[in-house]
Amino acid sequence: MSAMSGEARFTNENEVAFALLRKGCRHSACGERASALREVIPEQQQLIVSFLARVAQRRRRSCLRRVKELGEILAKASPSWQHLLENAEPLGGASGLLSEELQALSAKVEDAEGEAGGRGHAVLHALPTVVRIEDESRVFLRERRSQRYLSIAGPHSVVMTELPVSLFICHLDGQGASEFWSSCIEAEEARLKTRSLIDGPLSFALEHEGLPSHRHFLGSRRIFTELCCSSQRLGRRELFRLGKDTSLQHQCTGMCLYVDPLGPQKVVLSAEKSSSWEVLAAI
Repeated sequence: MSAMSGEARFTNENEVAFALLRKGCRHSACGERASALREVIPEQQQLIVSFLARVAQRRRRSCLRRVKELGEILAKASPSWQHLLENAEPLGGASGLLSEELQALSAKVEDAEGEAGGRGHAVLHALPTVVRIEDESRVFLRERRSQRYLSIAGPHSVVMTELPVSLFICHLDGQGASEFWSSCIEAEEARLKTRSLIDGPLSFALEHEGLPSHRHFLGSRRIFTELCCSSQRLGRRELFRLGKDTSLQHQCTGMCLYVDPLGPQKVVLSAEKSSSWEVLAAI
């Protein structure tokens, strides 16, 4: 990684770094080892794609062939890799090395989504299926663009993962929006309500069923942009609403859950942006 990022080391060691990267990608592309590519952190994904773009600009035929091989492996590994490759001009640009392959991959995803829509489903895969939020229903939460799942890594660590890890129990709340607003008396919270409540169903809570933080509720810390799963008591910080645009809004702050496409392993509460979410049946 250091040889990829440093200018001097890139000049002297790029061939060794590329050979190691190629070996690792080809090894990880096989069978059960494919998850290793999905687990690379966003910062390293960005660095690797930038490195491949620099190598591609050298225009050596043997290098171009190998860069194309690695790009195809990474693009199929996860949507985050595909997004980074599409935005790297030497690789995914109009005349980029991987432009045709990336377009074909995107078309395949769109066709699959269209087929799923024709069957009455709103997700790419046939199972699990999108469901209505009902009391005591057990669900997974998936962000539509990245196709990653909201997962609990610890009481104060909420992340996005490639595979469904955290199961949630839905608890419907009978408190209406007008009652909620009258109950919010903290000035600090009131200032943070930069968005109006989304019209939609009644508010609900998400109780984590599993480890870590078993039987704790998804909610916000006092630093309102951070999610947590540390409370065993259901309060106003643990209530959410699913909007008509499938955004997921934290009712206490009015902020929405957002996953940055360039950092798909992290989820935050945002007053300006929102992601589209799918509520998937556990069984």
